[in-house]
Amino acid sequence: MSLVNNNSKQTTIFRYKNRNIAVHLMRKYRNADDEMAHTYWRITYNRKHKYYSSGFMFSESDWDDFVNRDLKKHKTIKQTLDRFLTSTLKPAIDSLAEKNNFSFDALDNLLIVATNPSVTLNDAFEYRIESLKNDYKIGNASIYKSAYSALMRFKHYMLIKKREYKKAFITQCIEKKNINVGKNVLIINEKIDFDEITPQFLNECEKFWVECGISYATIGMYMRTLRAVINNSEGEEPYITGIKYPFGIKRGKYVIPEGGRRDIALPIEDIWKIENYETNNPVMATARDIFVFMFYCNGLNFGDLCRLRYDNIDASNNEIVFQRKKTLRKTSKPTFIYVPILPPMIEIINRQGNKNQDGYIFPFLNGIEPTESNERKITNEIRLRLDPINSSLKVIANELGLDPELSTSYTRNSYITHLTSELLVNPIVVRKMVGHSTRKDVTAGYVNLTAKKRREINMQLLNPEKRYTTINSVRAI
Repeated sequence: MSLVNNNSKQTTIFRYKNRNIAVHLMRKYRNADDEMAHTYWRITYNRKHKYYSSGFMFSESDWDDFVNRDLKKHKTIKQTLDRFLTSTLKPAIDSLAEKNNFSFDALDNLLIVATNPSVTLNDAFEYRIESLKNDYKIGNASIYKSAYSALMRFKHYMLIKKREYKKAFITQCIEKKNINVGKNVLIINEKIDFDEITPQFLNECEKFWVECGISYATIGMYMRTLRAVINNSEGEEPYITGIKYPFGIKRGKYVIPEGGRRDIALPIEDIWKIENYETNNPVMATARDIFVFMFYCNGLNFGDLCRLRYDNIDASNNEIVFQRKKTLRKTSKPTFIYVPILPPMIEIINRQGNKNQDGYIFPFLNGIEPTESNERKITNEIRLRLDPINSSLKVIANELGLDPELSTSYTRNSYITHLTSELLVNPIVVRKMVGHSTRKDVTAGYVNLTAKKRREINMQLLNPEKRYTTINSVRAI
């Protein structure tokens, strides 16, 4: 927007400031000869300005009265402006400033959602997904995107009239259920208004998802995601309130299914089978080694494995020390995980790790600096690298007669289950080993694990019949 006549009077009112973001309501001419001039909300950020029209115009004399006198004729206008500043503009600025994520584009997105009474569920989902991406919460953004896609499929299904076409569409959804990238992804774009979200809509949606082979655990996740969007935690108020709110335990409301946690813990003997699996296929060998390393590394997830660097190795205690990416933004007090470096871990680093022993331990993120601005690129690369590993693990599982759904997700559950159920390790100790919170447990403050004790625990995981070529070496040889 081009505003001219810089010498004109620019008295401001309704000031607000948060950090380096300032707000003023000001009157400024578009043209030097104009008798009436528009008023704007001027947002200043890092010495750059953007102007948002308030919708009101004043002459110079009337503006002077508006600013300096409390006249009855201006009461309604002042209330309207104050309400917009207090209820819309300030919350939008505050939410972005608190995350150090302010930009004029991000503010525009917030204001569009907050001020547009005809905003659709599509708009709210798309804004939420973009907001999570801007906050480098790529994993959460992916969950919202999956739920959004599932809702689009259901709306499309509801619009199909003929029964045979409905059945064909369900078959298509089943066939492409797990395809998330590439040209074969099933992309549906339909419009959903918030008025459509009723208990009946949600019950029918649940039935459709069940027919498509989606588990109740996943359905529960999708529904909780939808509920979070409707509750609009980042906005002024929920999109649906009162008697129209569809969720709840009262009669006539929709109850989100709990969904059971699937048992994906392998017995230690099956872990050893995977460790002993022999192959000349380098892709299969990598999948095997990464799975085994993740298990012995206190069941860390694949994303954290990719982020491990040689700087994380504590040579004095022969341990890897790191923070889970998942908890970095959730607590002001860092929670570190200490992992004894066992012989099989060293052998795997020798085979699969970066040979120069600098930067990342494993080569998955080579060339990408571990900075916050690169987080989206890092997350995308991790996903790209994970798919062939999980596909290979299913082949290995088939050959060994193990769970056909085997994936890297099994390592953490297997590690925790074996420590608690087989080795009978104190649950507080297990939580500390894997980085789970112990803040609500008073006893946890008295449990101080030493490097020696951690090693004693994890050494019990090793196959007693296997001979390792490396013993207690800190770095790969």
